[in-house]
Amino acid sequence: MASEPHAEPSGGRVTSDAPYYALLLLAAFTLSTNHIIGRWVQGEMPPMGVTFWRIAIGTVLVLPFAWRDFAARRSEFLIRWKLFVGLGIGLVVFGNAGVYLAYQFTTAVNGGVLATAQPIVTLLFSWFLFKDAATPRQMVGVLFATLGVLAIVSQGDLGVLASLQWNIGDLIMIAAMAGFAFYNSSLRRLPGGMSPLLVLFVIQVAAMPIVLPLYIAETVFVQPVPLTWKSVAILAWIGSFIAIGAVGCTNTAVIRLGANRAAVGNYMRALITAGMAIALLGETLHLYHIVAFVMVVAGIVMLGRRRHPVR
Repeated sequence: MASEPHAEPSGGRVTSDAPYYALLLLAAFTLSTNHIIGRWVQGEMPPMGVTFWRIAIGTVLVLPFAWRDFAARRSEFLIRWKLFVGLGIGLVVFGNAGVYLAYQFTTAVNGGVLATAQPIVTLLFSWFLFKDAATPRQMVGVLFATLGVLAIVSQGDLGVLASLQWNIGDLIMIAAMAGFAFYNSSLRRLPGGMSPLLVLFVIQVAAMPIVLPLYIAETVFVQPVPLTWKSVAILAWIGSFIAIGAVGCTNTAVIRLGANRAAVGNYMRALITAGMAIALLGETLHLYHIVAFVMVVAGIVMLGRRRHPVR
């Protein structure tokens, strides 16, 4: 299994998973800036335009490092084209574009609540597609971490959740979380020997024929991407550090740890996003933030542990 740790060449020791959790932490930090940007440019930059230029810039930057491997294995990729198109639809069309589109209609509170559902949906996809049963410890970990994040977005009053006004943006956010969950769960189907950069390149190329017509239609009938220094800087960051750095780190961690255990990255991202909001937007640190942090960390510990080490 791709998600199992590899044995050392000598002694049969178990390779530590700590570096892969570090990659999840790095990805969570970078992806947190993506959420802040998504809220910042609400109404200014259209979602499909941001999505198209995100994967276009990412593909161009990865091309010099991936084209040789891609050319050598192109027949294999053509045989498995359905897999890569499916991954592209899950990650790019539903996931990335869905988040940008959802923030055109919904609030940050609603989006934060719905984002906590992704690890649970990932567990469901892993069970449905691969018959992976979550351990009782993992289920309790999901519960603790979800309650902790909900405590943050509801500001310590869970009664606030009952009064949320759901709209089309909330439904789109649910679809986006399902897209990410399907993508993470399906990474194990990738052919062996693919580097993280090659994975990124093939999936973005597979998604391009789907995103391009949507981008053209949005430009003609809705709104073009504005050509300003602000938009160029944002697209440069999204197309490089987020599309390549964050997604590459996440891919590497998910392939190694498995989608269920790597789902802790979602809670890391939620905590970091809250911290950025406090630091950058001047929000106040309250007691419920500390309580929620303890609950999320407890959930991460339970979700990340396996019952028996694999050698």
